[in-house]
Amino acid sequence: MGCSQLSNKKQIRSLMVEIFLNFLLVCFDYEVSRAGGKWYDVETGRRDGEVSLASNVKLPAATISVSDSIKPFASKSLTQTDMVYLLDRIYNFNKTGGPDPSMSPWLLAELKDKCPRISLIFDNTYPLDVKTPSLVDNSYFQEIKKGNGVLQIDQQIALDELTKNIVDDIVNDPDFYTKFGEAMVKLGRVEVLIDGQGEVRKSCRVVNKKPFIFGGLN
Repeated sequence: MGCSQLSNKKQIRSLMVEIFLNFLLVCFDYEVSRAGGKWYDVETGRRDGEVSLASNVKLPAATISVSDSIKPFASKSLTQTDMVYLLDRIYNFNKTGGPDPSMSPWLLAELKDKCPRISLIFDNTYPLDVKTPSLVDNSYFQEIKKGNGVLQIDQQIALDELTKNIVDDIVNDPDFYTKFGEAMVKLGRVEVLIDGQGEVRKSCRVVNKKPFIFGGLN
């Protein structure tokens, strides 16, 4: 098989992978719509980096403060409002020996039942949206106003002076779906790779395997 044929096959396969990944992006938009949300324009063609290291990951802790949480979003050109739209503590809170006082009695009882001090049950998963986890709506924001934020940062965005007015606006805003879509589009534009940078991954979870090249062959 000639080099030109190999090159053409590689180009075709790369194009097929890129088309498939773009299809996944559109499918996500479709699932948001099926879950009660609203259609929004999906920008396709995003590429991934060629290096994936745990040491490069910048995930904040669930106990991060609101002001500290705003900073990494701002560094990616995302506003406080974008952060609140996209964010979507039981036995010894801050070493007090008791629960987080901002947590509602209902949620405290729920989490104690799900996560007892001593348990042989390994499935302690609990939805961050405690009322409608399968729907795209503003229920998450309604619940954190009631003290039903599962993560500490979830609860704090409803209480902190920097973000509580944004939460109030979202709860009362009939245009929630449009603004959620706008925030998702902005998130998709963060650190986009261009001009041949990165790669189109065959699997979203891992970088592509590099082809083995025999040394000394011309």
